Amino acid sequence: MGVTVNKQLISLSLLFLAFLSGQAHGQGMDLCAGANYAALCHSVVGREKSPYVAAEATVNRLISETKQAKSSAARLPHKDSPTCTYVYDEALYSLKESLRSLKSHDIGSFNVKLSAVMSFAEACKDSFEEMGKPFPIAKQNELIKHIASNALHIATFIP
Repeated sequence: MGVTVNKQLISLSLLFLAFLSGQAHGQGMDLCAGANYAALCHSVVGREKSPYVAAEATVNRLISETKQAKSSAARLPHKDSPTCTYVYDEALYSLKESLRSLKSHDIGSFNVKLSAVMSFAEACKDSFEEMGKPFPIAKQNELIKHIASNALHIATFIP
């Protein structure tokens, strides 16, 4: 009887450790819990449990939003938008590179590329502040930074 109980305890312990291991790698967890913009995160990744899939979906959404912001910037008077058009191009390049980094499991480079996107968006905003003009694409620009922040959060679950 003692041997049977010990085997059951060992089996239960191993099962518990396997569960914890999955939790530590994002499996079975809410990847958006603790994100700065959790509601936005959920709208992008839904109930996805794979941090890789969620990160890829988030970057793809970032690419879409950045293309829209670039298009909006291009419709502004030329003297108001050259910095934004340029930095959105750079952001799109960084986002494509971040997908390559994700696919090669280079999470450090993935994080650097996403951080660059946030910096590019900030540079766009700064260019309008320096001109003393209202920032007509502020909402789009903030959305890009928020989604990028969420992607960085999701990346913390990638082993």
